[in-house]
Parts: sequence; C-alpha cells; structure tokens
Amino acid sequence: MSMMPRFSRLKRRTIYLDDKVQKGLLIALVTLEILLIVGTLLMLYLQMSEIVDANLYRVQISGRQDILPLLLKTALVGVVGLVSINILVLWIAGWVWVRHVDSILKPFRELIGKVEALDFSEDKDMAVTHEVVNLALAWRNSRRQDLLKMHREIARLGDLGDLSGVGMRAQACASLEVILELCPVAD
Repeated sequence: MSMMPRFSRLKRRTIYLDDKVQKGLLIALVTLEILLIVGTLLMLYLQMSEIVDANLYRVQISGRQDILPLLLKTALVGVVGLVSINILVLWIAGWVWVRHVDSILKPFRELIGKVEALDFSEDKDMAVTHEVVNLALAWRNSRRQDLLKMHREIARLGDLGDLSGVGMRAQACASLEVILELCPVAD
C-alpha cells in the first residue's frame, strides 16, 4: 500500500499572500503616504514662511517675540497631524484586511465544522472563490468520493453472503483491500 498522497493537486501549502487585496492596500497606503508628506511639507512651508515674513523686519524691536517657539509649534502641529492621519489610515487598512481574512475563514471554518461532524453533503451555496476555500472544498469532495466508494464496498461485502467458496473469499479480500486503501492511515 502506497503512503504517497493520492491527489497531488491537493498538497498542503501555506499561503500567506493574497495579491489582489495586498496590492490594492499597498498602492493605496503608499499613495496616501506620499500625498500626506507632500501636503504636510507644503503646509509647513507656507506657515513657516508666514512666520519668518512676519518676524523678518522686527530685528531692531526690543520687545519682539522669539521666532524659535513659533517655528517649533508649527513643526510639531505638522508632525502630530501626519502621525495621527497615518494611525487612522493604518487602522482602516487593518480593518479592511481583517474583513477580507474573515470572509475567507468563515466558509473555511464552516467546511471544517462539517468535516468534524462527518457531514460530507454537497456544498452548492459556497460562493467564496479563494484558493484556500477551493482547496478545502476539493479535499472534502475527494473524501466524500472515498466514503461513497467505501460504502459501496461494504455493501458489496454484505451481499457476498457465505464466504466458504474460494471466489467469494477472493471478492471479500479485494473489497477489504479497497476499503483499507480508502481508510486514512494512522501512524
């Protein structure tokens, strides 16, 4: 009896990437980051230019306000605004990603729950077209076919009746070999 898997296309693989969602999120985040940095730099430039222009000709005034705290306050407002918008955008991206992962895991968990309950009925209402769910469905359908074959072989054994004849014993042995091939191997 062969210990190799019967369906090579159903090999278990770990897939950490989901290109369509990750590419969209990455493009959106990089674009937004570029726009945020350009906008923040433009805002800082305009506000600091205004501060410098307002204080440029006050060199001779003795009661003048120091320019350094004004520049520091403007820079701090720009950096805090940039960081808070980044945190908000990352939170939104995380929410989108979690929703996408949950949309895959929900049908996958339903399939695994059905397998645990030994429910191998047809799943025509499964609308998720993700590779992980498709692989789970294909595996489940292959197990369903194996169980149906096993059921037929067991019914054939019951139909043999008296096993005193050599031909009947050979048929019984052949059916048992088929059943053993279909049963999962325990280590």
